Amino acid sequence: MPVMTLFRSPRINQMQYDAIIQALNLEEKPQVGMLTHACGFDQKGIAVQDVWESRQDFDAFVADRLKPVFAKLNLAFVEPEIIETYKFRVSDGVDRHKVGQGPTFGAERERPAAGGPTLGAGH
Repeated sequence: MPVMTLFRSPRINQMQYDAIIQALNLEEKPQVGMLTHACGFDQKGIAVQDVWESRQDFDAFVADRLKPVFAKLNLAFVEPEIIETYKFRVSDGVDRHKVGQGPTFGAERERPAAGGPTLGAGH
């Protein structure tokens, strides 16, 4: 059964998120079971919402890839909320956001000012 994950933290800024994504190298080495990924920032900090094929796929990603990247970047890992899905659908328009089908999320935006915590801060 697919699961949704929700990660929130006031301690991860956009530069740190970009460093995490670069270190994970998901475009070259996609993670088995990851169906969707979205990230945004608001007054509470970062919010990352994923949908995974199964809890086992998500747990393997966290143990084998995500926690080691956080450790390498000297960032504190915050356990996400994990919610079993009731329904999961994607619209036809989702195809334009697939990896390799054009710019990745955020690529069309300007980089933010370097304010906020720096790599390694806030742990």
